[in-house]
Amino acid sequence: MSYHADTEPVQLTMQVAAKIRGLIVDQALLPGRKIHQVGLSEQLGVSRSPLREALRVLEAEGLVSHRANRGYVVVRLSKDDLAQVYQMRGLFEAELLRTIVRPDSRVLAMVEHANARMNEAIGRRDIDDYLRWNREFHFAIFNLSTLRQFKLGVQRLWRVSEVHSSSLLSNLSEAKEGIRVDHRSIIEALIAFDVDRLMVLNDSHRLAGLE
Repeated sequence: MSYHADTEPVQLTMQVAAKIRGLIVDQALLPGRKIHQVGLSEQLGVSRSPLREALRVLEAEGLVSHRANRGYVVVRLSKDDLAQVYQMRGLFEAELLRTIVRPDSRVLAMVEHANARMNEAIGRRDIDDYLRWNREFHFAIFNLSTLRQFKLGVQRLWRVSEVHSSSLLSNLSEAKEGIRVDHRSIIEALIAFDVDRLMVLNDSHRLAGLE
């Protein structure tokens, strides 16, 4: 995939960062391995400058790290590190859900649409689409809160947890019924605006994802 030269620099950086993030999710770039910038820039069809900027974005997200004499390396998290990421997500997500406003019909339609597309992706075993629409589903709800910094924190933690879900595709078929039931229960709690139940459901759903 190549990018047009007239693309705005910031937009180009974010596009390249998203592409590299996808390569990490797909395990085309493996945890602990050095990122060869020359080859990657050729693969993505971009110059070294936007590639370096994109790597800095991913470093801020905690997905890659820069090491002396090695350059950029894909971060490898231990099981304990990943458990801590999920625990931090729980704290941030609980605060967001505690402060949401009642959704209108537009938001409820967005949630239903994202859920339907996610279920379709599970049926196709399309991990990229599953991750995208699962994220859209949950963040349509999180965005009902005005706590901007909490939302930014959750976004970063989600990216870290997603790229370390290497066994997700093989387990997706087994987990699909649990995911479907969880999401339907979350939708029903949202429609009823039962925030306490929504928080409990979200917590158990997140922990099921970690397991």
